[in-house]
Amino acid sequence: MNPKFFALHQPKKGYRYGIDSFLLARFARFHPSEIICDLGAGVGTLGLLGLVRGGAKKLVAVEVQEELASYIFKNAELLEVGEKVEILHANWKQVGKYFKRNSFHAVISNPPYHKAKSGLISPSSSKAIAKHEIMGEMSDLIQAARYLLKPSGRLYLMYPPLRMEELIKELALAKFKIQRLVAIHPYIDRPATLIMVEAVRSPVRELLLEPLVIVYRDPDHYTPEVEAYVGKKRRV
Repeated sequence: MNPKFFALHQPKKGYRYGIDSFLLARFARFHPSEIICDLGAGVGTLGLLGLVRGGAKKLVAVEVQEELASYIFKNAELLEVGEKVEILHANWKQVGKYFKRNSFHAVISNPPYHKAKSGLISPSSSKAIAKHEIMGEMSDLIQAARYLLKPSGRLYLMYPPLRMEELIKELALAKFKIQRLVAIHPYIDRPATLIMVEAVRSPVRELLLEPLVIVYRDPDHYTPEVEAYVGKKRRV
């Protein structure tokens, strides 16, 4: 399979991966010798992109939903990187039981964006867990990342702007500092809907605010920048 554009196996109902993980994978930076951990991996989209396009050496994918974890193996085989992938069916709050401290060069996560009891919760338990913090909160995720990362390691996350103040606070409590930040806008004239950050524990030279990511040029087409990484928008 050509890794430039690919479609992964996923459940027909409930959880569905979206463009968000592709954008975060593009933002993240990996090196050929690195071992990365994807917390809340879903069907493996973000972590597998880190392997296939980012060039990382090995992926450990942590996913609490057993059905979704089973798809990670299928997708790793589909992309011919099965030997580089380890899958753990567990809550990210449990990583201390399975891994030694400071084991990873990078931790990545496209986490639930909403608090457990906020907004409309999907009747699909799979989708509800993916979108709401039912199985773990932002603070749990960041503390898990601190445990897993080497002192020079990097944490890649994305959240809605509404949670930016909370994210900065939780990162600071875990002794992380934001090193890179970029806003994602659906259209050039619309407010940002997501913020991506790279956070580190090592000293930061200066905060780098990167150019905005604009997703759509019109309802049927991605911008050229996004299309070059994601492929053409499919009609639903």
